[in-house]
Amino acid sequence: MTGRRAILVRVATTVFVVASLAFFAYSLVDAWSATNGEFPSLYRLIGAGALWAVGLSSAAYGWAELLGGPKLDNGAALIVSQLGKYVPGGIVQATGQVGLARSSGVTLKRAGTAFWVLAMTQAIAGFTWVLVLAATWTDAALGLRLLLTVGSLASLALIDRRWMVWALRRIPRTRDAAHDLVPGQRAIVIAWLACVVSLGAVSGAYVLLLGSFGPVGNPLFVMSGYAAAWTVGFLAIPIPAGVGIREAVLAAILHGVFPGSVLVATSVYLRLVLIVTEGLAALIVSHRVRPSRLAASRAAAEALNGDPAQDG
Repeated sequence: MTGRRAILVRVATTVFVVASLAFFAYSLVDAWSATNGEFPSLYRLIGAGALWAVGLSSAAYGWAELLGGPKLDNGAALIVSQLGKYVPGGIVQATGQVGLARSSGVTLKRAGTAFWVLAMTQAIAGFTWVLVLAATWTDAALGLRLLLTVGSLASLALIDRRWMVWALRRIPRTRDAAHDLVPGQRAIVIAWLACVVSLGAVSGAYVLLLGSFGPVGNPLFVMSGYAAAWTVGFLAIPIPAGVGIREAVLAAILHGVFPGSVLVATSVYLRLVLIVTEGLAALIVSHRVRPSRLAASRAAAEALNGDPAQDG
């Protein structure tokens, strides 16, 4: 039964990946039609890629702070593992981040806990941008804006390490997270701020691309709207990179700014920019996660702290 179940899981995953790729291809063709065959200008595409390079570097810095140890190596590991987020379930990305961290000398339990802490700080960063959305979404009902404000402010409590530990122990995958495995308060705050910058960078890249199809009257509203849509897509873990869900939320929030087809088309173009940027960044930093380098880092960590394998 176990073997049959494993085969079914692999088949289902393969079908899901193929369907996701087909959907993305369809979205690209649809985006081309929606914008009358007009791509964003080259300088806007390059600018969006540069903004995401900053955002990706910021996220890598936050991950390195949570892990401690060799920051350049751990930051490079996050960058290299980014492309795994386009595979359903987030398993490949998580495995890559945690596996590379362990290879550099971080214990398996500590790396796994740090991964979920980073995920929580990313979600909190998204809710932080929701506060900006509540302030700039003048067309929304007052009750909705108040709800967004209260929810955003309430999420900030999780930055406190004590609440972070409380929340982790109520998530099935992190229920056994020991108090001493959760990174320190300073590292959590830095990771959260790094994620706020990262999300701001990708949202700014969206505004930059959207400007190819007309003037953007309220950039902060568009940025925070994209950030909110990104957060919803991020929380939809089974869907690779939130494909489809993110665009639906984006069109719902920004429906009065541009036609929905243009909003979705710009999101598709941005995804292409993100993939290319992440691929180039991974290529540039991949030398820092060579097995020989990571083995040397792990040996140094073992000499200093003992064998991490005993904790994994």
